[in-house]
Amino acid sequence: MDMDANDIVGHKTLRDGSHEPLTRKEADQIRLAVNANKQRIAELMPDEQAALHMFTDAFHRLMDFGWSEAMYCPKDGSMFHVIEAGSSGIHDCCYDGTWPNGYYEIHTDDDICYSRPVLYRKIASAEQSQ
Repeated sequence: MDMDANDIVGHKTLRDGSHEPLTRKEADQIRLAVNANKQRIAELMPDEQAALHMFTDAFHRLMDFGWSEAMYCPKDGSMFHVIEAGSSGIHDCCYDGTWPNGYYEIHTDDDICYSRPVLYRKIASAEQSQ
């Protein structure tokens, strides 16, 4: 079976929830970019200790931008921004319930999901720093 760069090998989900075909060429480009990024990260942080230092540095640098530990977030149902470990996004969130037995809820366009954020920041603070 011949493989063509334009063969459809999957589908891309777009922000609006729609889908478009994913070609073999696009999939190969994504795979190359992922592998190059993994290599770059491995060179930047060759061992666990180096990764911990970078994680700590990033944590403290984000504090310089007005972020605080998530446990100090408002507990009055108001919205604030959060960062989760392993995510590069900043998410709208609120805390629901009574501390410490409540839970964090991330709000997206049409969904709510539970969260375990590391850092939070008041939304007004975020808008002022941009």
